Amino acid sequence: MKKIYLVIGLAILIIGGCLIFTRTPKEADSDPISVRIGYNTESLTNVSIIIAYEGGYFQKYGLSPQMIPLKSGREVMQALAAGQVDIGIGGFPNFMQAMVKNAPLRFIAASASSPSYVFVRPNEDLNKLTDLYGKIISVSTSGVNDLVFRTVMDKEKIDTEKMEFADIERSYLIAALMNKKAVDATVVSEQDTDMLLKAGAILLPEWVEKGYDQETVPRNSIIANSEFLNQQETAAENFLNALIDAHRLIKEEPEEAARLLAEHIEAGSGGAIVHVPANIVKQWEDGKIINMIWQNPEVTMKLVRKAKEIGVIDRELSLEEVFDLRFADKLKAAQAEIYGIAD
Repeated sequence: MKKIYLVIGLAILIIGGCLIFTRTPKEADSDPISVRIGYNTESLTNVSIIIAYEGGYFQKYGLSPQMIPLKSGREVMQALAAGQVDIGIGGFPNFMQAMVKNAPLRFIAASASSPSYVFVRPNEDLNKLTDLYGKIISVSTSGVNDLVFRTVMDKEKIDTEKMEFADIERSYLIAALMNKKAVDATVVSEQDTDMLLKAGAILLPEWVEKGYDQETVPRNSIIANSEFLNQQETAAENFLNALIDAHRLIKEEPEEAARLLAEHIEAGSGGAIVHVPANIVKQWEDGKIINMIWQNPEVTMKLVRKAKEIGVIDRELSLEEVFDLRFADKLKAAQAEIYGIAD
């Protein structure tokens, strides 16, 4: 009889041991690790973080997400640098100045990419890039679109010193270009194309002919506080595991992902911003917004070098000062698996 009990006891121990060693990250940790996440609740390019939260993927990997809504990438940068959030999402120009000053910030993953567009008024004989000589161009100073436009001008050997630039607030953009004619062209991202087209603006023909309306650049990236990365590396990796699962849902069930995203944005904006999920899916399908978990860092570094060249930052930044690539292999593999490309 004792032998029977002994055998049963050993079997229970063996089975229990197997369960311990085969647990998922969530099951292995009884106490979830708190991760403070800074983000803008209204941005479509924050989809991976929003889906990871709404889909319960953070919790799946043993994390307790503290979602901290902030108004802009600049506020995300300030909160990260001050250690008030652990991981954030935003456009890289918001973080360059802080990196120059050795703030403990590093990009760890991609999020979303999209093209830049140059719009002009119709019937004004503005067809080529050189037609912009002597014209006033609206663009957000030192932003992604500004850096992209200047990089293209360099490639085309066009002198931007022969152009004037104005930083027009988004709400006045249509009036400045179409009604008041205070500017002759504007450089924008996907979020502004519909309103410009509806107002009668057209894409600069040469910009389209040369395919610059198809060249995507990083809009938002995942940034982490370096101290959090070093002290909570496992939590940071599980954060990325959750994002990878979110990207799988975006790819495999885009309608469901778009619904979750639209509902989150509507709730976060107090009902002020309402997106139709079908329209979000169409943007993804048309390549107007490309969701990604990995992008070759050289794409960003090219624009960082342009920022130094035009005086946005006062010294060169190395790859190591901008990126922490400890999870690069995991992210490349996920990108290839989900989206079929490695870079």
